[in-house]
Amino acid sequence: MKISTIITDGIKLTPILISDQRKLFNLIQKVYKEAYQHFWIDHGNWYVELCYNQDNLQKELSRSRSHYFFVEWNGKSVGILKYDYPFSPREIDIPNALKLHRLYLDQSVHGKGIAPMLLTHVEKIALENGLDYIWLEAMIEKPQAKRFYEKMGFKEVLTYQLEFERLLPNLEVFKS
Repeated sequence: MKISTIITDGIKLTPILISDQRKLFNLIQKVYKEAYQHFWIDHGNWYVELCYNQDNLQKELSRSRSHYFFVEWNGKSVGILKYDYPFSPREIDIPNALKLHRLYLDQSVHGKGIAPMLLTHVEKIALENGLDYIWLEAMIEKPQAKRFYEKMGFKEVLTYQLEFERLLPNLEVFKS
């Protein structure tokens, strides 16, 4: 049984189950590709298939530290939210932390205040679980995302080069 979390009137989080794989895949085909297809030589097809196939979803859902949701706004799935805790990065010491792993929202709901409410919710989860930090990775080539996270209090602590096949060369990510 799915038990949704109401964030505010009109916004709720509904847990993603393995039976939701096709719905998740179809949503990401739209949401992720609208935002990131220009980073990939194949418009992101390889990446979407890699991350959102049945086997990978099963693997992610089987981890007790993973928390994966559809973001619903006024009864419609408009994105996803995934966070993992406890989870510290390998490249830099950020102990006792929560990783904001995925936050993708349909462009039609950008500017409606949904993302700040979701980050406030994630912060509440971190505090309730005695965690000291929240960290994430964001593409430098998405300056609006970087500005948004900095406005929400995140700071850049590390920059590195992404190395995925089919990704256009010289794309950088910052961890904050």
